[in-house]
Amino acid sequence: MGSDNLEETLGQALRLLESAVHHHRRSVLASASAELPVDGEAVAGWVARLVLRAERDVIWSLPEVTGEDHARLVGQTLAQLAGKGVRTRMLCPPAVIRGGTWQRSVGTVARLEVRVFEGVRQELVVVDGAAVIAPDASPGEPGGSRASMIQNSTVADMLHQLLCGMWDTAQRPMRPLSFEGGARGRVLREVLTLMAEGYKDDAAARKLGLSVRTYRRYVADIMRDLQVESRFQAGVRAVRAGLMESDPE
Repeated sequence: MGSDNLEETLGQALRLLESAVHHHRRSVLASASAELPVDGEAVAGWVARLVLRAERDVIWSLPEVTGEDHARLVGQTLAQLAGKGVRTRMLCPPAVIRGGTWQRSVGTVARLEVRVFEGVRQELVVVDGAAVIAPDASPGEPGGSRASMIQNSTVADMLHQLLCGMWDTAQRPMRPLSFEGGARGRVLREVLTLMAEGYKDDAAARKLGLSVRTYRRYVADIMRDLQVESRFQAGVRAVRAGLMESDPE
């Protein structure tokens, strides 16, 4: 099975399990769950306290950071886990790790392992492979401002295996120096866009107001930074890594 098919299959499996957690946490899983009926930042704080019980391993899927306070809390939690020697793996969509809030807080944590996966839509944390912390992803629904700790061994093992499978197929974040932002970063994204649209070098250079020689130098820089051998591969990898999005705030 190719990596694209594997990623799609894992994404579908995750959505099914997310649905099961959301719809059955108060019935099938009720006897194996502890719920906290709080809202807003209190949920994030409660999740952080549970995550800090970890002794060996945490794998955390995080679809978004909702603001500076949330990012700071996540960053502090991860730093404390690192201080305890707990291995911590984060799965996030590419846009999350490129955001300014992430870079200022979570991005400064030492020894944090991060991979990007577009299919992350539900926050789930598996602690030591035995407990799952599942904040409710639908705060607008009745009882939506909740978080559950699921200790059912079958469910925890299933979600742990799934997140580990996603981890194995997810990509390491690619943030080469030349894509960090500023005028050069904007030009490189424009070059990537024209490459993806199939522009010939001379036409692309005219469109950007560059000489053909300068345009080709940008193309060579992109292919070197992304470690690819063809322009098509460069386009695919850049899209997956979120490098063609606008500069982070």
